[in-house]
Amino acid sequence: MSDLLTHHVPPIAALPCRQLQLQYGFAFRVTKPRRTKLGDFRRWPDGRMQITVNANLNPYAFLITYVHEVAHAVVSQTHKRRVAPHGTAWQQAFQRLMQPFLHQTVFPADVLVPLRQYMSRPAATTYASPVLMAALRRYDQPAQSASTPNTRLLRDVPEGSLFLFAKKTYQRGTMRRTRVVCKELSSGRSYAILAHAVVEMDI
Repeated sequence: MSDLLTHHVPPIAALPCRQLQLQYGFAFRVTKPRRTKLGDFRRWPDGRMQITVNANLNPYAFLITYVHEVAHAVVSQTHKRRVAPHGTAWQQAFQRLMQPFLHQTVFPADVLVPLRQYMSRPAATTYASPVLMAALRRYDQPAQSASTPNTRLLRDVPEGSLFLFAKKTYQRGTMRRTRVVCKELSSGRSYAILAHAVVEMDI
């Protein structure tokens, strides 16, 4: 756990992140990138909890996603009755957990300003805040950014166009909030892919 966090979050945030795991008692894994989510929280019937975060996130996006999922763990422990996944209880837990990280020793100023605005009323995903996502993308590794002529964000791909993502060919469908429904051509199956995913045009 300690090595994983040291390599994926801003160094000053590693210890507080480890303390959150100890406090709430969840298992933690870093996973390969997934098409439809940045992180995940699961609770099994026996009470065990697990949080996963995608390995390809830059340190600032990784930290936000990690704390987002920890907030789900908090809600799972404190609310016996089922509540909305990203309702008031989750928003309040997320705001409380993020508060110690909202300063310039953790986040650069160009991320901190839109992050504070987003945290005033956090949504189900950071992709709901284009300003915050644009700020976070400045810190992506070159391979993660849409900087080459034939790559772009999925949201900017014309509907009906073909593109490559995770070595598979898709046809761009309709937008649904923060995701785009796309058909994978070889299987004919449809997937909801994050609108800010970097894809390669099939040219």
